[in-house]
Amino acid sequence: MAIIKCPECGHQVSDKAATCPSCGVGIAGNITTCPECGEIVFKDLTLCPNCHCPLIQDSSTTVSGNSRNGTEKDDVTGDSDSKTKAPQSASTGKSKKSYTPWGVSFIIALAIVFVGLYFYKSTQIKNEIEAYQNAMTSSEPAVLQNYLDMYVDAPSEHRDSIISHLEQLKKVDGDWTNAVASGSKSALLRYLQLHPNSIYVAEAKIMIDSLDWIEASQKNTIEAYQKYIDEHADGMYIDQANDAYTQLDAKKVNNDDKARVSNLFSTFFNALGNGDEPTLTSCVDNIMTSFLHKANASKTDVIGYMNKLHQNPEVSRIEYRMNNDWKIEKKDDGNGSFSYSVNFSVDQTTECTDPSDNSFNTYKISAKISSDDKITELNMQRIVQ
Repeated sequence: MAIIKCPECGHQVSDKAATCPSCGVGIAGNITTCPECGEIVFKDLTLCPNCHCPLIQDSSTTVSGNSRNGTEKDDVTGDSDSKTKAPQSASTGKSKKSYTPWGVSFIIALAIVFVGLYFYKSTQIKNEIEAYQNAMTSSEPAVLQNYLDMYVDAPSEHRDSIISHLEQLKKVDGDWTNAVASGSKSALLRYLQLHPNSIYVAEAKIMIDSLDWIEASQKNTIEAYQKYIDEHADGMYIDQANDAYTQLDAKKVNNDDKARVSNLFSTFFNALGNGDEPTLTSCVDNIMTSFLHKANASKTDVIGYMNKLHQNPEVSRIEYRMNNDWKIEKKDDGNGSFSYSVNFSVDQTTECTDPSDNSFNTYKISAKISSDDKITELNMQRIVQ
């Protein structure tokens, strides 16, 4: 005795059982084994429902096939029609059962394939659209080239747009290379006009800023620094420009400086012409670096020069008149103090008791003034008329 699966319902049953306790189909004497695949099948079948191998009919079995109905009566009684029809009916039923699962399986598999293809295609289309949009907004040629390499079957309008965009980027790169190579502000400004949305805009502005600063620092004038400040309020060198401007502006000679210098020398030369020793010495430093080309001259030296001018009794008057041709340089001594270097000319008129002895001379003056308004250097050179 062996335990088998009922060919009808698949439940386990003894091969010696008269009928299947589950479905009631006849078992003993009604089953056989497929010689090809070993499947337990009904004897009245001509093909194995599992492997479709032809089955050899056993002539000794009168296909009392309807014993599958579970009654011995069918083997003993019943007309020939019922004996004939029963196997036929069983055979037909088994054929339907054997082929139906295969058909259903095929249809399900086919549906799965189509659904899979649909979702795969949808995903591919979605990925291509995302890649296209990303490439069109990118400024990196490598991104656009990667799209062209990956999506060779993309819509022609997409590929054409990407190719056009890529060519434009390559042109932008070429123009940038030329602008940088030129090293000129005008070339960089032209590049910005042609490509205002380029990835090199920020770098171009930095280069222009640097070029303008170099120009301003080389000129080193108030006007040059003011121009840089006006054009680059947020420039990299704005602090240096403001400092340089402030320093130069402090050195700039204004009207107050001119009046300060002019008043000091007017007082000095009037005192010199009038023989006013106290006023004269109040205008000079205790020790002058140079007076009439004498180094480390003292106030005594200045007084001696004045006395020499007036020692001739024939001289009745000496008058000095400055020509206001001032050339003044201002030096910042720190802490808001300034000293000056001055060049100018002065006319000297000497009148004598004998008018024929009168004289007129013009002197070129080179002098320096300290921050406390003292003449620290004064040299005179007569200009030959």
